Amino acid sequence: MEETPTLRWLRRLQRIPGHHLWLHAGIALAAPYSATIRPRILRAAPGHLEIGMRKRRAVTNHLGTVHAAALANLMELCGSLAVQLAIPATARWIPAGLDIRYLRKARTDLTAVCHFTPPPDWQRKQDWPVTITVHDAQGAAVADAVLHMRIGPKR
Repeated sequence: MEETPTLRWLRRLQRIPGHHLWLHAGIALAAPYSATIRPRILRAAPGHLEIGMRKRRAVTNHLGTVHAAALANLMELCGSLAVQLAIPATARWIPAGLDIRYLRKARTDLTAVCHFTPPPDWQRKQDWPVTITVHDAQGAAVADAVLHMRIGPKR
């Protein structure tokens, strides 16, 4: 998979001290709700993205574990950014659905991992599955999801 302009931009930005603040500001502008989980991009490569999220009171539920909505937010953001880093300038995307399985209580900081295989033809309108797994600090899977991404040509 070749490097896209978005991925090149991200790599350039990551060389700047304090780049996490700039990335957070960009996410807050583009998707304000997603910024509430304070995501951190840990690794980005063509077809692979890892985003971290700290467990803090603002994202916990009455049990003291990470809230299901915060987990869903993390998974949708991870899948969406993975697609954005791979998509050519001639195509567009929008999430069309999210199927989530909660596997265990999330009691620690989390890492969402997305391995994205791009469609063979970005110019054909289609729903494309993007898989995301969330791991806790010990490496155990706490949730997984399939994000159904509607992909097609720009108008």
